[in-house]
Amino acid sequence: MPLYELFCIAVHNPSSSVNLRSVINSLSNQIHSTGGVVRDMKKLGINLTLPQRMRRMRQYHERGDHFTMTFDTSPIVLKRLDETLRRDPSIIRWTLLKKASKVKDLNKPLNSSIESHGIEPRQVEM
Repeated sequence: MPLYELFCIAVHNPSSSVNLRSVINSLSNQIHSTGGVVRDMKKLGINLTLPQRMRRMRQYHERGDHFTMTFDTSPIVLKRLDETLRRDPSIIRWTLLKKASKVKDLNKPLNSSIESHGIEPRQVEM
């Protein structure tokens, strides 16, 4: 299963964090029920001022709760997650990124554009 990362901005509820908790629970339950695995979840901030006023479902928002979720799931389930996020009125913005096709692809070294074979660092004399 491919590894994906979700970055999400949810509507801030000043009275309680039930809104954010229910969003995270519904997403993680949907992933787990189809055989996927949630690998990491990070709360990036609560009640953060958005960079600009954002409109979603005929409402304007100036503050939001930010979080990321890293998970393994199939592309079919990913489409269902996207539809769930699209219908949910408590989600302002989201982005789904594919991080790797397989777990072993995560640790591959990056191809460097400049090769430094035979170049030694200079020593500065004082």
